[in-house]
Amino acid sequence: MVDLLVDEEARQEDNTTGLCMEYFLKNCILQYLVTIVEKADYPVGIRGEAIRTVASMIDLLDDRFLVHNAVHRPTIKLLRFCVLDDRQSELYSDDLVDLMYIICSKIHGFPALLNIFFHDKQWLMTPQKNAADNDIAQEQSQHEYEFLLFTYLLRFVHREGRSGDFARTGLLFLMELANDQLGDFILGSDFATIMAAGLGALYSQLPRKLIVRDEVEQIYSNPISYLLGQESLENSCDSFGLGAEYSNSHEFKYQLDSFLKLLEFCQDVLTRCPNSNICLSLLKSTRSIFLENILYPSILECSDTDGSSVAVISYVDLILQTVQQEDLSRVIVGYLMNEEEETTSKIDIDLSRMDLNENNDTSTATNDTTTTTANKHLPHFTLKDLIFSRLKSNSQTTVIATLKLLKTLITNHCRYSLGLLSTCPDNNQHVTIISHHLHEVELYFSLISAIDKTRAKDIIDHGYEEYLRDVEMMIDTDECYQDVKSIHNAKDNTYGLQTPKAKRRRSFKYGQRFEDKKEETQQNIKEQTCNTTIMKRHRISSTDPLLQILLMLFSHFFTQSTELNLALTGVISALALCPYRSLEGWMTFSESDCTNLDDVLVLDPNPNSNDDQADKIDPQDIYGQHNDGDTNLPVNDDDDDDDRSIDFGIEQRSDRKTLPTYFKSYPPLFTLLRTLTQQVDYYRSEIHVFDMLLEERRHALIAGETSFLDKRSVPMSPSNSLTTAIRNSRLMNSHGPDKRPSLFRPSTPLLSPSSSTSSTVMGTNNSRISSIPPPIPNINMNTILNNSTSPLTVHIRKTANKRIQPLFPSNFTNEKEDPILDLDDEDEHTFAPKALDPSSQSRRADKSTEITLSMLLNNVVILEEAIKELIALIQVRRSLGIDEILYV
Repeated sequence: MVDLLVDEEARQEDNTTGLCMEYFLKNCILQYLVTIVEKADYPVGIRGEAIRTVASMIDLLDDRFLVHNAVHRPTIKLLRFCVLDDRQSELYSDDLVDLMYIICSKIHGFPALLNIFFHDKQWLMTPQKNAADNDIAQEQSQHEYEFLLFTYLLRFVHREGRSGDFARTGLLFLMELANDQLGDFILGSDFATIMAAGLGALYSQLPRKLIVRDEVEQIYSNPISYLLGQESLENSCDSFGLGAEYSNSHEFKYQLDSFLKLLEFCQDVLTRCPNSNICLSLLKSTRSIFLENILYPSILECSDTDGSSVAVISYVDLILQTVQQEDLSRVIVGYLMNEEEETTSKIDIDLSRMDLNENNDTSTATNDTTTTTANKHLPHFTLKDLIFSRLKSNSQTTVIATLKLLKTLITNHCRYSLGLLSTCPDNNQHVTIISHHLHEVELYFSLISAIDKTRAKDIIDHGYEEYLRDVEMMIDTDECYQDVKSIHNAKDNTYGLQTPKAKRRRSFKYGQRFEDKKEETQQNIKEQTCNTTIMKRHRISSTDPLLQILLMLFSHFFTQSTELNLALTGVISALALCPYRSLEGWMTFSESDCTNLDDVLVLDPNPNSNDDQADKIDPQDIYGQHNDGDTNLPVNDDDDDDDRSIDFGIEQRSDRKTLPTYFKSYPPLFTLLRTLTQQVDYYRSEIHVFDMLLEERRHALIAGETSFLDKRSVPMSPSNSLTTAIRNSRLMNSHGPDKRPSLFRPSTPLLSPSSSTSSTVMGTNNSRISSIPPPIPNINMNTILNNSTSPLTVHIRKTANKRIQPLFPSNFTNEKEDPILDLDDEDEHTFAPKALDPSSQSRRADKSTEITLSMLLNNVVILEEAIKELIALIQVRRSLGIDEILYV
């Protein structure tokens, strides 16, 4: 029957009804079918078939199919019968959700259908005889709406799988139409409370103790992921005790996905719902039920000793990655950061004044306002306190999770991250001259040369162009940079500059003066600027506590895991990415670091050099009157083959006309990087054939197994380079609307420049910027490791089995405590581990500070790539005009 109707409609012209459809409507066939299945579900399952048949007809036929009385009346009857019967509702829940989703999609496309399924029960009551009394009674009576679609789909909003996805999507269709009576119905329902309570319930189901682990298949997928993930394979056992859950378990993934989907649904409601009161109600319930009673207590109770800190910090990180809607971000991030801003205060006032029910009196609203105001002045353990305390933890896993949370906060919620930093307004009018920039970049490049002098040129040349492209894309898609561009474009796009004379003449012709129109345009620009959240240009203090903590972590760079160092360099890059944040004083050289030549000690190996003569400028240089090779031979002006410009001499000898820049002091980050490069020389002197092993590891992280076939003929190709892996890592870490935030590293845990999570979200179609690079091909590491003669296998065994004592051991505790079961007092002394004598304990502690040679080599390569990333950030910021350059 359904096939006949669909086929006939496809062959009919517009607004015509076929014979089969006429027969179907005239004889009320659908009503007859519903009456049969209502009496008994016999044969068993016929009711489910009837529901699926109705859903297929509504889905495949025209939107106006539901307008017919012979269609929507039995459909409503079928829905009411199945929904009100608990047994039928549970038995055919999936089919009912599918049917309601299809109806909601039809209502979204043809809003007039809403009147069929949403109505007021009081509307059909018999009116009273007296018209005046009837009007008064109608004004005083409460509306009693019935909307089976909304109330039934609301039951499945927390579920996972097909039914949950369909229910949430169907509700979003209805939310876009939530005006007038439908808006009043939703506002008077328990929708906001159910959403907030659902968030709290799903969050409470997440494990209290979490051990973050990558998928084993992911680590063995290619040589690069294996080399960087060896530590996670070795440290597979943790002493968090009973109740700890692994992040790669299917049960945890299911629970986490359910929670994030509901949070995304709440965010979509705030984005799509046109009713501001519904949005305010949802924000109020989210803050009072979920934040204050569920999330905030879990932050207070988390601890490093049992693994709960890793769990809570990871959950907060995922929440901040998911939240993108402005109002929801103000409520959640503003509450966690305890921000006292005008925008937050405005929301608080709206929330306190909102009247959810028409019968609420004034005293209740006053009490709510007083309670809200009182709660804002209570002592609050903020996200800043959590980050600062956990960055000083002795647990590497806790520090890694905190660094990821810090990067998410800086990247996705930059305005709130200012509360973590000690900043001052950047009112410095000093402009960096070109010689300052060139000398600064030269000093940073010299750090790579200090690591490996013989391979410095290849290291610098390889992949640096990709870094420049990636940083340009990251900045171009950064939200703060987009705000800066929009403000500047709004100011530059004035009416007078863009309006032709003809249009200005027409403004006089039709009675509107051009000056009035210009003032109106300027007023619109002013309003647009006021509505945009503007951050002030600022600089980080050199004594900033957060910066000092990050530099302290950097000081133990070679003794930390590669995952921690990747997260650490990602935070530094995220700090340097914001266009409102100056790099002077902590990353780049400031004006106070500059000095003149007399204050710099210069050891001249050639005292007879004639510098004064070299600095003199020949007047003929201005017009290029000398040849390139011989300055004594003048240029023939009549030479037709000479295509040089008249100012060629100025360009050729411009270095003589630019005053050189000298530095007397270094910024903290550069000083620390320089110290790390000096530590490489120590390890080079202590480890035999260190340079050869480092070169092998560098090639292994670039080309994998193929790099060992012929080391001399292996080029550092950008297509197979570590930089390509870097781009995959950071770009895949960017979580857009189609990319679920994850606790795991990307498919290849590689070194990369840090990109903001908004880069994938916003996205650009820029021809200059390449998209996500091609992924690294999968090479099964088990096959390589089983081949004992493989050069890569030999290299892995040599570096993984050799342990060395680091120059500066880290403060992290690497020992795993022996788990103790719950014992009685009488048996505890028998089964508890015995105390060790001081000498053996000290030897064990010393051995615990050793690191593998493989970890050291990985960290050296990470340091090289991190330096190239920082140089690319400096150059791209100045090329885009974020940090101005004066060419003199």
